[in-house]
Amino acid sequence: MKVILLTDIPKVGNRYDVKDFKEGYAQNVLLAKGLAVLATKSELAKIEDRKKASEKKRLEEVESFNNLISSVGGKTITVKAKANEKGHLFKAVGAHDVALVIKEATDIEISEDSIKMDHVKNVGSHKVFIKKGDMKGECEIVVVSM
Repeated sequence: MKVILLTDIPKVGNRYDVKDFKEGYAQNVLLAKGLAVLATKSELAKIEDRKKASEKKRLEEVESFNNLISSVGGKTITVKAKANEKGHLFKAVGAHDVALVIKEATDIEISEDSIKMDHVKNVGSHKVFIKKGDMKGECEIVVVSM
């Protein structure tokens, strides 16, 4: 029985794969749990449309990320935070704070999950890595006392 997998299933197949399974396994496990649908002509057409839409969305995300890297990469972003006279911050600067400052500076919204950095606890210059999938970029933030 031919079915189309709707999710990635370990040791079985990936999302949108068209696979041929024994009838009992297909009906009792895959179809019953909503992990697959029968591979009819209309379902195959829907899956092709979904594949095209997801590919288009992925390309838009890649373009957006490249725009972000080109606008932020190599630049210095200034983050203001309260600090004592020795330069120690009262509150650590994290990915959330950097994402807000990048949005203010470039008008491009970035996910906190894409920003890879340690919590900054001192005034000064620090490297921030921006990663999404296979793509990587970096910028420099300067934490200054308010």
